[in-house]
Amino acid sequence: MIDNFLNIGMMHYLIFAFILFLTGLLGVVVSRNLLRIVMSLFILTVSIVLSFLTFGCYCDNSLDNANIISIFILMVSVLQIIMAVVILYKIYQTNEYLDAEKIKDKEN
Repeated sequence: MIDNFLNIGMMHYLIFAFILFLTGLLGVVVSRNLLRIVMSLFILTVSIVLSFLTFGCYCDNSLDNANIISIFILMVSVLQIIMAVVILYKIYQTNEYLDAEKIKDKEN
């Protein structure tokens, strides 16, 4: 009984990646704070990498190729997040807030 409970298969990882994807998507759609939107985009990227690793492990029976490509994707994603945070910092310096609706209203 306990062996069946602890046996984690491919579907468990894909369900977890799907839940992460929906969480990130909800954060992008609902949030008005630009920093929260950037963090939600990073959660989306992590969920995509997790599903890629899952398929790489279960289809190829090794993580060598999937690990290399996933590390590359995560490095590019971290660089994008760093650039987005720098841009958000500059926006905050000029506007004193990161609310997307207020920034949009200020431009009009």
